[in-house]
Amino acid sequence: ERPEVIVSTGSEIAIPAFYIARLFRMKTIFIESWTRVVQPTGTGRIVYPVSDVFLVQWEALLSRYGKKARYEGAIV
Repeated sequence: ERPEVIVSTGSEIAIPAFYIARLFRMKTIFIESWTRVVQPTGTGRIVYPVSDVFLVQWEALLSRYGKKARYEGAIV
């Protein structure tokens, strides 16, 4: 059995998981850490290109990422 969606809240373990998920055409959702207010995480920068949904928890981070990033307020 294979997962349909991979969700991460910022851990570095997400990096290989997201790229493998891309190979298998699985949906990926990345939630940027609540602690990152104005600077993106290294993990966020690396998985952004392969994320299907990319959420930030601070509006100020939207300008640090591309059009795919969405601000949804506090999530986690």
